[in-house]
Amino acid sequence: MSCHPKVFISYSHDDESHRNWVLKLATHLRSHGVDVIFDQWDLRLGYDLPMFMEQGLSSSSLVVCICSSLYIEKADIGKGGVGYEKKILSANLVDNVKLNYVIPLIRNNIKEKLPMFLSGSLYINFNDDDKYYDSYRKLLERIYDEDIKKKPSLGENPFQNNDVSQEVSLNLALDKIKYINPLFEGRVLFDYKSNNGIYTIGEGDFSFVTAWSERGNNSIYCYKDKVKRIGYNSNYREFPLFDEIRFFDFSSRTRSINVGEVVVLENRFNNFVAIKVKKVICKNECSNHLLEFEYKIYYPNSLVE
Repeated sequence: MSCHPKVFISYSHDDESHRNWVLKLATHLRSHGVDVIFDQWDLRLGYDLPMFMEQGLSSSSLVVCICSSLYIEKADIGKGGVGYEKKILSANLVDNVKLNYVIPLIRNNIKEKLPMFLSGSLYINFNDDDKYYDSYRKLLERIYDEDIKKKPSLGENPFQNNDVSQEVSLNLALDKIKYINPLFEGRVLFDYKSNNGIYTIGEGDFSFVTAWSERGNNSIYCYKDKVKRIGYNSNYREFPLFDEIRFFDFSSRTRSINVGEVVVLENRFNNFVAIKVKKVICKNECSNHLLEFEYKIYYPNSLVE
């Protein structure tokens, strides 16, 4: 994937509000390094419309189809510019020239339908403006292939360990998942005296192996042994904005973190997670050693915060 992927936007001119919405989306993509081919910018007076569409579609690595109800109607009956673009896209799909290069978006489309030539395709729903940035994040991840990086590595077959019995091998494999949370944000509660104080959050290139050890009630040691760097700033009690991570001190191997404080980890892929310690309990008559923390991994939607 190029550092500036070229993307053609196919849409219908429903009304001024819809055209302005598409303009906003195209502008956001351009601001994040996507080389958008867009008629409101690239189709000038006197230009050959069919030639613009043919060249734009053929030169793009991806095509974003904004499937409003009117777009679907025009695509299905082959009307206007939408119909012409649909004909080119359909030919490419049928001839296997460019498979999986069309990204359908749903907008102004209450029934959440797709045109017939895209029937069965997965789409991103942009109907709800309150969820615009969540949907935009998914689109940006798809364009830059970041969604692929979320896939965790393939583990071992727990029944093929010759050194121990199948039952023991399976129990060991099952025990591992107690200390893994693949979500990109959430809350963790675990016994930090077990599994060598290790708990893994996230997945793929956005995976972080956190390491902890006992310090006392209401505080705990956090280590950089399983990550690239660990950062601390005593002024922060909430997750920092991505741009504020530079204010954290990354000079130490370990940090003593009190309840309510925040620590930032950087992994070997130069991605970051912020962790806020919520509770630390040393073993007593009623409970084991427990650590509770909240975390937030900074992935592409941080770009639009």
